[in-house]
Amino acid sequence: MHVAGMNGRGVANTRIVSLDGLRGIAALIVAVYHLPGLFGFAIPHADLAVDFFFLLSGWVMAYSYEERIAQGLPARTFFLNRMARLYPLYIASLMLALLVFVSKKWLGTGEGIADLRCAAPNALMLPCLFNDGLGFPLNQPGWSIFVEVVLNVLWYCAVRYGLRSMDWKMAIHIVSCIFLWGMAIGMGRYLQGFNNSDLLEGMLRGVMGFAGGLLLFECRKEPRILLYFAVLTGLTLAALALHGGAGDVAPLALTVMGVLPVLIWLCARWRPAVLEGRVSAFLGDISYAVYLLHIPLSLLLQKPLRLAFPGTDLLSVLLKAGVFGLVLIIASSLSYRLLEVPARRWLVQRYGRRPVARAAAAAV
Repeated sequence: MHVAGMNGRGVANTRIVSLDGLRGIAALIVAVYHLPGLFGFAIPHADLAVDFFFLLSGWVMAYSYEERIAQGLPARTFFLNRMARLYPLYIASLMLALLVFVSKKWLGTGEGIADLRCAAPNALMLPCLFNDGLGFPLNQPGWSIFVEVVLNVLWYCAVRYGLRSMDWKMAIHIVSCIFLWGMAIGMGRYLQGFNNSDLLEGMLRGVMGFAGGLLLFECRKEPRILLYFAVLTGLTLAALALHGGAGDVAPLALTVMGVLPVLIWLCARWRPAVLEGRVSAFLGDISYAVYLLHIPLSLLLQKPLRLAFPGTDLLSVLLKAGVFGLVLIIASSLSYRLLEVPARRWLVQRYGRRPVARAAAAAV
């Protein structure tokens, strides 16, 4: 979902601020979705923001790396760049969550031994198989980072073996759509991915979104790609209607298959002025930290905030939401400037053959 890259001459890519801003908004939506008790309201089906991240990841990976991989970019360089982007904040957020869990356990309010045993596999970006619940119980958003890493590995291998034509991308997208919506129709709900029991569901969401992003970038100057997504959306809605029992899934299908791809294509193509300013750039910078830090920070702050602002009246809710939101944004900004960028630069310079310029565009 987050990438740094250069073009073939080693010059940093031009930043698409519109997409950065959308990514930041999506990360904030996920935070509100996970923490309705702190923000005072819920956003129904805001988990679809993760599908937006997968779409955007496919777009930006193609934008930053596809030509370089096809021209022989070594696997070592590619995966070093990816890990330098993803891992420092990932492990820092995991350690913060672990510290909170250990402290609660020591104080007699622990969340269960299974959570602590999950630290080792989760630290390796792997789901925890010690329990039947969450694959990443210490920091739930980790499941989508796991999917992202797996997709990066598969995509790099595919491009190196020459499987990057329009036909291949379209075939993978269509097949993943058939499997995903077939499962959704059979289960009467949209797919998940954060539990050990539904890891395959999360992987399907990732494949469909990532492949869709690759197609959107391939046809970034061709409006006909919108017709392709419109047709697939129509077929999906028709299949849902014929089934009859999956009507609740139809609005989600319309969003995932129609609204989100069109939004990415239009913003990347036209770069609307309202999304091309400093605010969007800032939201893009902090988006990864907002996504990974909101759960650990909530574990740390929700009880002090409840004590500081007791009650359920509007003022108490607004104060809790305002203080937590401000802390989250400040912490995310500090994370970007003091951890993510320096750690990325140091890792690439220390272990790479040559420094890699900082990203101009980044994925979710």
